[in-house]
Amino acid sequence: MTSGSSVRPSPVDSATKDCPRCRTRRIACDRTLPHCRKCISRNFVCPGYGIVLRWAQGVASRGKLAGRAIPLHGESDKPNGLSIAPQLQVFDTVSSELLRHFNSGVASKLAWVDGPANPWRHIILPLSHVSPTVLSSVLAIAAQDLTSKYTPDHPYLRRLRMACFHYLGQALSSLRQQLGALRRSPGSPICPSQARCLLASTLLLYNLELLNPEAARWQLHIQGARAIIQEAIRCPDSLEEADVFLFYEYYYACVFIGLTTFDPTDGSTPSDIPTHDRITIFSDFVRITHSVTKVERVKFTTGSNPQPYTLRLDAVRAEIELAKQRTLHLSQAIPFSSPTAQRDFAHLTCMYYHASLIYSHQVLADDASAQEATRNIRSSREAILDHLDHLTQRTFFTQDLVWPLFMAGTECRGLPDKQGLIERAMLDVMRVSGSLDRRRVLSFLQMFWRQDLGRYVNWIHFARTMSSGGGFLIL
Repeated sequence: MTSGSSVRPSPVDSATKDCPRCRTRRIACDRTLPHCRKCISRNFVCPGYGIVLRWAQGVASRGKLAGRAIPLHGESDKPNGLSIAPQLQVFDTVSSELLRHFNSGVASKLAWVDGPANPWRHIILPLSHVSPTVLSSVLAIAAQDLTSKYTPDHPYLRRLRMACFHYLGQALSSLRQQLGALRRSPGSPICPSQARCLLASTLLLYNLELLNPEAARWQLHIQGARAIIQEAIRCPDSLEEADVFLFYEYYYACVFIGLTTFDPTDGSTPSDIPTHDRITIFSDFVRITHSVTKVERVKFTTGSNPQPYTLRLDAVRAEIELAKQRTLHLSQAIPFSSPTAQRDFAHLTCMYYHASLIYSHQVLADDASAQEATRNIRSSREAILDHLDHLTQRTFFTQDLVWPLFMAGTECRGLPDKQGLIERAMLDVMRVSGSLDRRRVLSFLQMFWRQDLGRYVNWIHFARTMSSGGGFLIL
């Protein structure tokens, strides 16, 4: 399903894609990042794009909000299926800074493509205006992310950690209450707006926990998201744009988690998901990766490739070729921040194309096609490194580079020069978009490169051994 089918447009007015100053001046905004040229040419301060956040300093002086100086959480999202009414929010200095950081920093790291239509700004921030649970989740992840910018002895660091703990506790308490109500009343109708806010909150907290992956609490949030989808998403063909975005965020998280958790089968992850041209970026490649992973699990468990999981390598290669062509075509609908970003996206698409080819050959090639598979894998490895070198401004898509870099890295054993390229690129990713679980991913590659393994022992065998010992990776 594409944007031309049954996905309803987002309720956020398209005019919010222009900067507010251009809208006030009633002129066409060029929407360049980080600030539009129309403002710069007049020496104006460009306020940016999307939702404009306004905060009140100090405390309320009258009414029910008298004395309040932090976001009001007196009424949580209604767990009884009623619509969620907008609530007045009063922010202190810390929470104001956290919202600004989410808008300018966190949202850019979470999106496949940052720009005027970034759904983490365009969809999630408006939800935080009407849902205290989403708001607490937004503030918690912003506080956790912002801690990385301060040294351990900085006085502001303790304040940020306390803020993260405070807002995380509020979000978890509200989610626990509402998910408990869902479990006590299975099958009862749930308000779509409530389900949307619940799913947004769990996905935000999943990404927050990736900042501290050792505790593996991210698993609880993925399980919560699964429960929400199973209980609330009854008609996937009639979802709004916001729901499609959230559904896809859950889907691709499950697919890439599944790469290294090594469950024999993954029946809990839906394979037929709704899509939207501008927001479900690389969905064709993610679907193919999901299908190939399911085959690998069945082959490992049964020693064969039985129905309904049978995949022919030549058929998968044709699907991957089609996915590349379709992604390049659909990219015409994406509002990139600049022509340079659009050209870089084409290189990134080719990197995903070759990463998919490497993974498919690693899983599906048999003894008869081993030599041809080796040649194709080496060719794709070189292509990934070549497209990486041609990225003009990697910061546009740094967060998207982990998967193709990892796939190329798994084929660099015995090649120290290429290992160095992968290491430097991964360190750039962590420097620009945060470490998340990427330090562990790089450490895994470095350990794999040092192993004295047989010729046909690939990274999947090695990762499965690590997983059996309680280790995990999140790509």
